[in-house]
Amino acid sequence: MYSEISPFLTAIIIGLLIGIERERTINQDGTKSILGARTLPMIALLGAMVASFSNLGIQLIITASVCLVIILNDIGWENELKKIQIGSTSSIAAILTFVLGYLAFTNAQLAVILGVLLFGILAMKNTLHSFARTGITKKEMSAALTFLVSAFVILPLLPNEFIDPWGLIQPTRIWLLFVLIAGVQFFSYIALRHIGNKWGLLLTGLFGGFVSATATTLSLALKAKQQPNSLNIITGGIILSEVSSLVIQILVVSIIVTDIPLGLLLLLAIPAAIGVVMAIGLTLFSSNYDSHIDEQVEIKVSNPISLKSTLTFAFLISLGLIIIAIASRYWGATGVYVTSALGGLASLRVVTFSVSELVNSGEMLASVAAISILLAMSTNMIVKLIIILRAGSVKLFVLCFIGFLLMLMGGFLFHFRHLLGL
Repeated sequence: MYSEISPFLTAIIIGLLIGIERERTINQDGTKSILGARTLPMIALLGAMVASFSNLGIQLIITASVCLVIILNDIGWENELKKIQIGSTSSIAAILTFVLGYLAFTNAQLAVILGVLLFGILAMKNTLHSFARTGITKKEMSAALTFLVSAFVILPLLPNEFIDPWGLIQPTRIWLLFVLIAGVQFFSYIALRHIGNKWGLLLTGLFGGFVSATATTLSLALKAKQQPNSLNIITGGIILSEVSSLVIQILVVSIIVTDIPLGLLLLLAIPAAIGVVMAIGLTLFSSNYDSHIDEQVEIKVSNPISLKSTLTFAFLISLGLIIIAIASRYWGATGVYVTSALGGLASLRVVTFSVSELVNSGEMLASVAAISILLAMSTNMIVKLIIILRAGSVKLFVLCFIGFLLMLMGGFLFHFRHLLGL
């Protein structure tokens, strides 16, 4: 008996959830709506009932939906005693409630999930309106469009096979790498612009690192020159920006590269873990943390997604793969180490993905790739230390040097643990 009435109960619950939200939202404006906590559950129940009529299902759904659209959009009247107002949102919500009621009869779990998502969208009305009007700029809308086109239009059209004579360049994999990194960067960029600066220097460093660790390091170093009494907190922010850079590489490589050796991921994860511990320690031992927890710093990063940056990234990844592979084939491990160290001066991500992909294809030994990543990480940190010394202060340079050195030591000790007897 329960199994027979369960779909109808599910439909009613979904209708109640959406109906209560609609009634609460509309009544806040001092108006009344016929689409509330009673009507929408009945509409959802009607949907479930229509689904149970197998012979007339599709016809009744179409008829009922059309009737609902006409009736709900035609109703709108006002008199001296009460005011009834129905907006397009309520009309669409009513139609979706009917459809969810129908779905509850055929797939209750999916109906509940979609119902909760619909409830969330409706409940976030003010937040979404505010974000759409003032929270995102025209340039960021263009960037979002670029990202969506890259992910859902261009990516499916790219060939999923090697297109170069060396068997290195696979457009689908390279473009998927860009989509993943660009997605993390874009949402971190939005979070940084709206939230990060308000949460203090540490989280500013954390968010900024996902967008651009180099730009974040420069901005925090400049902040240290203005506020030399906040060195511990600023150092923690710089270290966290480096942690973010490592985390995004771990996530992307683990998704993109199949059968990636665990040792390569730990080679990035261990320095990241050390960095987190150090940032926490610097915060705890900072005598004036409370007075600077709300300090803000402007991270000068441009919009992370544009046609130019997209093509540049794809070109760098392809170039990195080709150069490191050629170096491996003609000059062996020594050539890989040299090119990786030089590549780290420009982009640690390019080196990490390139050597990981070569390990995955059997072109390179995992041990060679591990040393290559460590060398690229070292030269990349040297670049940041030079930026810190020039833009910040000697004290900040010393603190960051110690922090970066400990992170690198963690990676080197992990890789050479067998030689050291650890």
